[in-house]
Amino acid sequence: MLPLVSPRSRRVGIAAGALVVLVVLLLSPSFGRAVPTNNYRPLITTDAIESGCYPLPGDAKLDGLAYQVRWDEDTETPAGERRHLYGQYDLVERDEAQRLLVAAFTKVGFEETGSRELTTNGVPTVDVALTKGQEQVTISVSELPDVDPDALVRGDFVLDLPVVARAKDDPVCGFPSSTKRWAEEGKKRREPDR
Repeated sequence: MLPLVSPRSRRVGIAAGALVVLVVLLLSPSFGRAVPTNNYRPLITTDAIESGCYPLPGDAKLDGLAYQVRWDEDTETPAGERRHLYGQYDLVERDEAQRLLVAAFTKVGFEETGSRELTTNGVPTVDVALTKGQEQVTISVSELPDVDPDALVRGDFVLDLPVVARAKDDPVCGFPSSTKRWAEEGKKRREPDR
């Protein structure tokens, strides 16, 4: 059998333990903790269009449209090699997104030559064709199905453009996260599930 500890010794032990815990709590901020840097997220990469690495024809800018570029690639088509830029538009309905995209190209001299509505996989899409001399651009805009009215992302757009070479020697142009040219890194574009 263990010897019994006197009540006085027990109180002294509890008080000493409480004192040690209190000292550790008071001193803990001064050792073993990281210095706060307020840098908890990675830097936001440069916008794929605004960077100027692979500019749009005529240096068109998508002014007034909240968007994000998801993918930018050169692809082989029946008409030859073309550039396809895939993005998503935010905060506006499909018709307004289409108007802003078309306006970006008409501001730099393109003329609208036709449009058509079609449904792909149950999703209504509008294709608008524009030309400037020998350059041709097609804009496809579709809204996401069953979008909540409070949703940020409202739909997708695809720009079918002439192929363009890298325009700048800026180091940012070598980062796929900035240019969205993932295919150059060997990554395959994932088609949306619809």
